[in-house]
Amino acid sequence: MNVDRRFLLFSLISGALLVSSLQGSMVSVALPDMIEDLHAPLRWVGWVVTIYSLAQAVSMPIVGKLSDELGRRTVFVGGVVLFGVASLGAAVAPNVYVLIIMRGIQGLAGGSLLPSAYGIVGDVFLEDRARAIGMISSVFPIGSIIGPLAGGVIVDHFGWRWTFMVAVPPVLAIVALAYRWMPATTTKAAKPIDMPGVISLTLAVLAFVYALTELSQRNVQPNYVVVGGFTLLGIVATVAFIRREATAKDPLVEMRLLKQKEFAYVNALNFLYGAGIFGLFSFIPLYAESAYGVSSATAGALLTPRAFMMIIASSAAAYLLPRTGYRKPIIIGLAMMSASTFVLSFGLHDPVILGLRVPSVAYLAAIVGFSGLAFGIAGPAANNAAIELAPDRIAAITGLRGMFRSLGGTLGTAVIILVASRASSEGVGLQQAFVGIAVINLLAIAFVFGTPDRVGDRTQTARGGGLGR
Repeated sequence: MNVDRRFLLFSLISGALLVSSLQGSMVSVALPDMIEDLHAPLRWVGWVVTIYSLAQAVSMPIVGKLSDELGRRTVFVGGVVLFGVASLGAAVAPNVYVLIIMRGIQGLAGGSLLPSAYGIVGDVFLEDRARAIGMISSVFPIGSIIGPLAGGVIVDHFGWRWTFMVAVPPVLAIVALAYRWMPATTTKAAKPIDMPGVISLTLAVLAFVYALTELSQRNVQPNYVVVGGFTLLGIVATVAFIRREATAKDPLVEMRLLKQKEFAYVNALNFLYGAGIFGLFSFIPLYAESAYGVSSATAGALLTPRAFMMIIASSAAAYLLPRTGYRKPIIIGLAMMSASTFVLSFGLHDPVILGLRVPSVAYLAAIVGFSGLAFGIAGPAANNAAIELAPDRIAAITGLRGMFRSLGGTLGTAVIILVASRASSEGVGLQQAFVGIAVINLLAIAFVFGTPDRVGDRTQTARGGGLGR
C-alpha cells in the first residue's frame, strides 16, 4: 500500500474513533439534563455510563478474534453502522430505560471499533507500529476538546438528545468511504464464539452493578435481600465464568495467558487504570454543575484544558516511547493523576494561591488540565505495553486489554455513583469518591513493574518472573 493510501486510511480510522470519543464526552456533559428531563435519579442515569463500559468489555475480546479471523473491514464497518443506529435510538429514547438499552448497543459497537482499528493500523504500519498506535491514541483527546464544548452548547440550546443525533451524519460518510479506501483483508475460518463465557461474564458484572444500584437509593432504605441476592448471583456467575474459560476449546478469555505473570500484571494494571481514570472523567461535568453551580456549557469548557494537555502529552509520549520505554511514563502519569484527583477532592471555592484569589472555574480548569497532562503521558505507553506481550495477535490482545479496562471503568463508575448517591449531596459524594480514585491510581503503580518495558521485552519479562529489570 502506497504512503498516500496509508494515511488516507489512517484518517478514516481516526474519524471513526473521533465520533466515538465525541459521543462519550458529550454524554458526560449531558448527564445533569438527562436526570432532569427523564425524571430519573442518578443511580439509573449512571447506567447510561456503566452499561456502555460493560458492553465494551464484553464485545472487545469477541471482536478482537473476529477482526483477526473475518477481516478488519467487515468488523470495522459493521461496528460503525451499529454505532450510528444506536445513536439515533438514544436520541429518541422516551425514558431512561430505553436510553440505557441504546447505550448498551452503542457500547457493543464502540467495543468493535478499537480492536479492529488497532489491527488495521498494525497491519498497515508494520515498520513503525508502536508510534502509529500511539498516534491513534491521541485521537481521543481531540474528541475530548470538541465534545465537551460542543456538547455544552448543544445541551444549553437544543437539549441533550441532540448530543446523540449529531453522530448520525458522520457515520454515514465513514461507511461510504470505508468501502472505497479500506482493503478487504484475508479471512480465516471463523471459530465458534464462546457464548456461555459471554453470558456468564455479562451476568456477573450486571449482577454486581445492580447490587450497587440498589444500595445507591437515597430516599428509601435499600432492600438488602435484593442486594445480597444479586451479589450472590454475581459471585456464582463469576465462578461459572472462570470454570468455563478454563475448559472451553475456544474461550472468550484465554486463562492460560492470565496465569502467566506478565499477562496478570498487565491486566490488573488495566483494570485499576480503567477504574481510576475513566470513572473520574465521566463525572467532572456533573461535579462542576452540582458543587459549583456552573452551566452545561461552562462545565463542558472545563474539560477543554484536559484535552489540550492530553493531545500534547500523548503525541510527545508516543514519539519518545523508544527512548523512555513503557514503565516510566505510566508511573509518572499515574502519580500525577493521583495528585490532581486528591486536590480536586478538597472542593475549594475561589481559593487564594500565593496571595492571589483564583476564580473557581479557573481553579477547576487548572486541576483538570493537569490530570489531562497525566493521562496523556501514561496513555500511549499503557496501550503499547500489552501489545508487546503478543505482537502477532494485536487485535485480540487489544480486545483483552480493553475488556479489563472497561470492567474496571464499569465497576469504578458504579462505586462512584453509590458514594455520590448516599452522601448529603452529589457534590460532596463526588469529592469523597475522588479520594478513593486517588488511592486506586497509586495502587495501580505497583503493577507497572510487571509489564514489558521496551519493544521486544516479552522474553526478558517472562524470565524475570514478571518483574523485568
